[in-house]
Amino acid sequence: MGTAILFIGFGMLLMGIAVWIMMPKMMLTTYKSENNLKETLDKLKDAILAAENWKATGDFDFQKNIHDAGHNKIEMVGSIAICNPKYASMILSEELNRKVTAIMPITIGVYEKKNGEIFVSELNIGLMGMMFGGTIAKVMSIAGKDVKRIIVSATKK
Repeated sequence: MGTAILFIGFGMLLMGIAVWIMMPKMMLTTYKSENNLKETLDKLKDAILAAENWKATGDFDFQKNIHDAGHNKIEMVGSIAICNPKYASMILSEELNRKVTAIMPITIGVYEKKNGEIFVSELNIGLMGMMFGGTIAKVMSIAGKDVKRIIVSATKK
């Protein structure tokens, strides 16, 4: 009996370590853009407009914000907030689901490395939705596939 508990405890410890190591790689996905910064941003905006029911709701320039606050100069780092009102309605029409407004709207990161390479990043909202289950999981799974299509089209030549 004692040996079984020891093995179960050891298994749980190994599983915890595996999750700790793998989760960051699973939660954030990055895409190297084949385009320069301006082309990547333009293609992202065009892809968002072309995607059914999606709209860009705003953008944030981290580089400018950091510089304006008097901190060190950094390469371009920004994000574009996007929303699909149809999907948002499906989630938020259920009162208990409204807690997820903390992670809405979805944001797509765009940044430049010191070597000039451009990357686009996203939160794996499909995986995130699975943690909530129900309507949130269903809708966020669909939204995640849409966002991936938007990013992939914007990062290709």
